Amino acid sequence: MKAFFINTLLVLAVFFNMNCAKKITSKAPPIVGSSKEVIYVPFTKDLRQRIENSNLDIKKVQFFVDQQLVMRRSLGSEKADVKSGELLFEKGQYVNEVIVPAYTPGVLENINGDRIKISFEAQGNSIEFAALNENSFYRLVGSNWNNSNGTADIVYENKVYRIQCGTCSSAGDAKLVVIKKEVDNIQNQKRVVGGRKISDTPN
Repeated sequence: MKAFFINTLLVLAVFFNMNCAKKITSKAPPIVGSSKEVIYVPFTKDLRQRIENSNLDIKKVQFFVDQQLVMRRSLGSEKADVKSGELLFEKGQYVNEVIVPAYTPGVLENINGDRIKISFEAQGNSIEFAALNENSFYRLVGSNWNNSNGTADIVYENKVYRIQCGTCSSAGDAKLVVIKKEVDNIQNQKRVVGGRKISDTPN
């Protein structure tokens, strides 16, 4: 009976350790800023104009991307050093994969008309978003779009990556958002001037 009890404890211990190992080694990216207390709103042309009209520095606005983005580029059969992301080996070749989890914070690096570049890691590694063709939202932009799987080419780390959305059907659906509380603070800074009358002027 004692031996049976000890063996049972050993089996339970092994099972517990296996479950812990699975959690520790999980490659699923964390969802940053998904607290229920945090409310995000889309960054739009109108919001940008309000920020600029309030004489605020738009580069001090904290941006977030509302979807998970996955960037991949093939390195061929020879292993190479990579600056960021993870090195994978698939179908006889190495692949560099960079994941930007949903609600990852980013900073504005460059503005060119309705196009802005947001950096989510090292300076210079930015992703472009734009509000084009009557689209008030700032959505991800790229080239060589594949409408069947929603992927596109972007330049990242001075190299061409294929980008896809990990949580939506197309990378073009990924858009910039900001924290609602910050938007409310901008609105609270507005005031309406009532004007002055001659009768209000001291004699």
